[in-house]
Amino acid sequence: MGYLVKAGLGLVLFFGAIVVFNVKLIELMEIGTCASGNTAFEIARPCPEGTGTNMLLVTASIFAGLIGAGIFAFRGDPPWGRRKRSTGLLGLSALAWGLFFTSTAVAMLYTGFSNETVGPDGELAGKIVGFTFLVMGAPVLLLALWNQVRSMGSPRDESPAGAAGSAGSAGMSGFGGILGTMNSGSAGKAGGAAGGDAIGRIERLQKLRESGAITDSEFNKEKAKILAEQ
Repeated sequence: MGYLVKAGLGLVLFFGAIVVFNVKLIELMEIGTCASGNTAFEIARPCPEGTGTNMLLVTASIFAGLIGAGIFAFRGDPPWGRRKRSTGLLGLSALAWGLFFTSTAVAMLYTGFSNETVGPDGELAGKIVGFTFLVMGAPVLLLALWNQVRSMGSPRDESPAGAAGSAGSAGMSGFGGILGTMNSGSAGKAGGAAGGDAIGRIERLQKLRESGAITDSEFNKEKAKILAEQ
């Protein structure tokens, strides 16, 4: 349960921080150049109400995003097994970096080219920041996503089900040795004893089939061999 809570809280904080950061940054760009406070000079354009709050939210959203990414990174293992850790330079940190800069670049470019409420200075700033952030974020995001998809293609399953599957594979690889031992152990026995040994060998084959170490077709094949020896 702790895993799901941490994962959900971390994702909400991270993506929520990105949304707040971009929304409030666009609002500040729409406000443009302004000044406020006590000054001896005449203020050409006072800052509208809420400007200080927007600046505070922009700063706070950065820290909230970092906290959310940290919570998600240290969420632990899920209750159904161990998760595969991201390693190398293209792990979750690179993915978070790419998401932040790419999303901000898209917001800034949209503001610079399409937002008619932004002045000429804001448009130029949006285009400069947008293209700069796009170069910083898009390549990293694409590489990180490619790395995540590639790692998902060959996951390391350490759950109980995966361990059972590994045990079954190991049993299959040693199946020939098991049958060889069974056959060699009964090759020199007399007729009466051979009949009893055949039953025991079939019973052991049945247990192997029930455990998943051998398939039904392999069981039937070996059973036919045992019966043919009688």
